[in-house]
Amino acid sequence: MRVLLIKPKHIGDSLILTPTITAIKRDYPDAEIWVVVRRGGESILAGCPEIHRIFTLTGIDKDSRKRGDFWRQVGVLLKLRSVTFDYIFELGDGHRARLFAMLCRGRKRYSVKTASPLNWLERRRFTAMSGFDWETCHRVEKDFHSVSKFLSLAQPIPPLRFDPPFMKAWKPAEKLDDFCVVQVGSRQAFNRWHREGWREVCRALLKRFSRVVIACGPVAHEIEEAAWVRRELGSSLLNTEGKTTWPEMAWLFSRAKLYVGPNTAAMHLAAACGCPVVALFGPSIEDYWYPWQVPYRIVTSHGYIPVTDTRERYAQVKKRSMAEIEARDVIAACEELLAEKR
Repeated sequence: MRVLLIKPKHIGDSLILTPTITAIKRDYPDAEIWVVVRRGGESILAGCPEIHRIFTLTGIDKDSRKRGDFWRQVGVLLKLRSVTFDYIFELGDGHRARLFAMLCRGRKRYSVKTASPLNWLERRRFTAMSGFDWETCHRVEKDFHSVSKFLSLAQPIPPLRFDPPFMKAWKPAEKLDDFCVVQVGSRQAFNRWHREGWREVCRALLKRFSRVVIACGPVAHEIEEAAWVRRELGSSLLNTEGKTTWPEMAWLFSRAKLYVGPNTAAMHLAAACGCPVVALFGPSIEDYWYPWQVPYRIVTSHGYIPVTDTRERYAQVKKRSMAEIEARDVIAACEELLAEKR
């Protein structure tokens, strides 16, 4: 059985797909699973051995897109069309993902329940659309139940996946056994916290751990923020300087005693590696993105409000700001989670 999963979204969304991939392979051991994600998502999927082949489309951000991307996508499509899939699942909830699903050769095509109605051609080309209501649940559940509607998958839903054999040691931390990781910065502006807050949190964590590893992405503003925090607090902080790969980050998370950072792909990778998480949430709904199947605490500026009415929930969450989060609340969440883990 050959299965194609199409989900061209953010890097973290690629990792969130792994419980569904694991469940398919668990329940259908002979399944050959192909995946299509955005460029950048392939490296965070490198720790999921259940995947047979990974293909990528253009990057998410405009500055990550390259000349010739259109023809590269045509090449991806031609490779996909060289085989026939038994099942094709569109999980991106977008016309690009649905177009790819329609153009690939498949015996059955299914779509996640869409935010916008299928057009007349999509209705003709898809076998069915999932009726699973994902508006009040985690995005892991969205993927799992949208697939399970048509390809029966047993409960429970597996954890996120990054298998230890695919991790790679980050040499500056090879001799450490008592450290935490703090993710400074975010590619998305609405997820960024102020450097003074990170400084105070790291200062408090240095009282609990012999070392704090400051992690950041390869973008200039993230690198500068991480460098500033390290200059402020000295050599007890190690700085990845935006140079670590996802396999190296996975290695760090598998050994760290705590992760602290915003709602990013790194947060999900920490969860995949079983690391306890303190996550800072700004104007994004934590019910959708909380750390999956690990001990965690969430810190926001206005507190947690469960999703009941989706429109009202969005309205409330949009009022939140990362800048309003207090360092003392993040430190308290760390202390509470660490005490729970003793």
